[in-house]
Amino acid sequence: MRSHRILLVALALVALPLAAAFADDFRIETKIFTGKEKTASSQNLTLFAAGYVYDYLSDPKRVAVFDRAHGRFILLDPAHKMKTEIKTEDVVVFSEKFHAWAAKSSNPFMKFAADPEFEVEFDEDGMLTMTSQHLVYRLETVPAKKPETVQQYREFCDWYARFNAMLNVGSTPPFPRLEVNKELFKRSLVPTEVTLTIPGQATSGVRAMTMRAEHHFNWRLLHSDQEKISETANQLATFKTVDLSEIEPSLVSKR
Repeated sequence: MRSHRILLVALALVALPLAAAFADDFRIETKIFTGKEKTASSQNLTLFAAGYVYDYLSDPKRVAVFDRAHGRFILLDPAHKMKTEIKTEDVVVFSEKFHAWAAKSSNPFMKFAADPEFEVEFDEDGMLTMTSQHLVYRLETVPAKKPETVQQYREFCDWYARFNAMLNVGSTPPFPRLEVNKELFKRSLVPTEVTLTIPGQATSGVRAMTMRAEHHFNWRLLHSDQEKISETANQLATFKTVDLSEIEPSLVSKR
């Protein structure tokens, strides 16, 4: 299970300025598959709306709201009507400490993950491949709707990768995924499918494993999305504020 959690975090997607005035509204439906399984192990809906990002995990129901303007993530537990807030400055501090620790690790996999280097290939069909001894990413991509869109997507994915690493003890460092996000941003692309392969590595204690994420982009919000956002706004106003330890962080969406 720990290896599965590490891979889910790695699949998940340097902060950039985001102004609501220039933000586009769009949606992404994501399904994550383990190995050759045909049934998704995780599903979530991500809504970009008016400069905020709402990430909904379907089972169990959890919501993460990224409020960049106020430097925070807010986690909501609808079943227990609770919420908690994590400052992005705390995410940054954790990420810096995690990087320093991983860089000094004697574990080859962790040391690589601290400062990853990939061989990058991109073909005319939109396939982006990033290869290393420890991790291989293969991404099917399409052009982003506009530069602002890919900027929004990258910012959220970068922050969310760090955020997930902070919440999930034992996860891999987020830095390999940040390199993937950088390559996508550089080419103004978004991924429609991401396959992560980790070769078996006896010296690192890492088992061979493959995971795949399908991302379905729609460049406008649905009426049902607006209803979900309205419901979330009401929950933000009414739910009891609790400490992070009272909300199960491992049940937050793993991108």
